[in-house]
Amino acid sequence: MAIERHHVKSKLAVAYQLSNLPETADHIPDTELLRESSLRRMTRKYYKVYLKPDQGRKSKGIIRIERLKYGRFKLRQESRTKVVRASELGRAVHRLTGDTRYLIQRAVNSVTRDGRHFDLRCHALRIDGEWRAVGICGRLGERGSIVTTSHSGGTPTSLRKLFRRHLKYTDREGIRMVRRIRKLIIHTVSNVSKMYPNLQEFAVDMGLDTRKRLWIFEVNIEPLIEGNFKLLPDKTLYRKISRLRKLAK
Repeated sequence: MAIERHHVKSKLAVAYQLSNLPETADHIPDTELLRESSLRRMTRKYYKVYLKPDQGRKSKGIIRIERLKYGRFKLRQESRTKVVRASELGRAVHRLTGDTRYLIQRAVNSVTRDGRHFDLRCHALRIDGEWRAVGICGRLGERGSIVTTSHSGGTPTSLRKLFRRHLKYTDREGIRMVRRIRKLIIHTVSNVSKMYPNLQEFAVDMGLDTRKRLWIFEVNIEPLIEGNFKLLPDKTLYRKISRLRKLAK
């Protein structure tokens, strides 16, 4: 059965769902609806936070806030930065977000040994009623960038290359991590699919911090494999996902 196109309509709703389940709760960064009160609370609690449109795609509109010394904050959106005092933070954020519904999320230190941000794009399909993790790749952000998608200059990379070259994992560490990732993918999509029972395809974006803890950043319905797996030098995963998509049901 062909896959219909939909969006997970609220990243925040998915985060709340997963944060209340024992299999996934420990992998959800602290996430709230952006309000003046949550902005104050989260920026006091965490050194860095991200603001994301609740229904955004392709990393558009993402803002990072970093707490500096002497009661100042640095806001970063794409290549633009602005430093403001604490008393100016709310107004500065509102100018960037407008009336769009945003969430605020604790930043995860998912960076390579040389300081590049990265995440994991994990593709899952329901085939013959069973959820399967059918493809995983890494995405490396440009140096100095706060996002990793290819639409913003990021580079998809094989999991093996990410683990060996950029994270310096041994082969054994890499094998163990892949098992953990696959297990978490299935837990995640099995639970999210209860919110969207007619959907047959999800992609989970995960981070991996310096302590090897996995974090679920968000769940996507339109995985856009052309902007991820198709850009890998080896097209094996892209062809595999394209073929299995036709079987999803």
